Amino acid sequence: MLIFSKIFFRKLQLKAIEEITFIDGHAVIKETAAEEFFIHFKNIFCNEEEIFLDKALQKASELYRFMGFGRLDLSGLTAEGGTASADSSYYVVSWLAKYGRRATPVCYFTCGFIAGILGAIFEAEPDTYEVEETQCMILHYNHCNFQVSKRIKG
Repeated sequence: MLIFSKIFFRKLQLKAIEEITFIDGHAVIKETAAEEFFIHFKNIFCNEEEIFLDKALQKASELYRFMGFGRLDLSGLTAEGGTASADSSYYVVSWLAKYGRRATPVCYFTCGFIAGILGAIFEAEPDTYEVEETQCMILHYNHCNFQVSKRIKG
């Protein structure tokens, strides 16, 4: 029952936040996820003297899968950005089960996750990275693809 409640709540949460027209709900989801995973992932590395990128990205991918969000390949990422992809997505599957197909991507949480873990790995703020979902399985693609770039601050 707890699992069903969590799935229902997350679908309802995205649907509700999209219906509030005076805020950018997608940005709220991305930023919240980025901040949370930045904090928690940074704590994973606080006792390590040296962080190896491939191992850190593998840990992040395993964490994402362990939490039930899907399978996320982060191997195409560097300190400057890059690409990531998912061949399974909790957000796509749950949205399809409740609401069916839609015309826009749904993996805003995943965008925030990627931005947050990159901030933690590279000791940057969580808003250092801009993540855009360029393809989503909800739109009949085989994978969800994410383009990551480093924001220029100034």
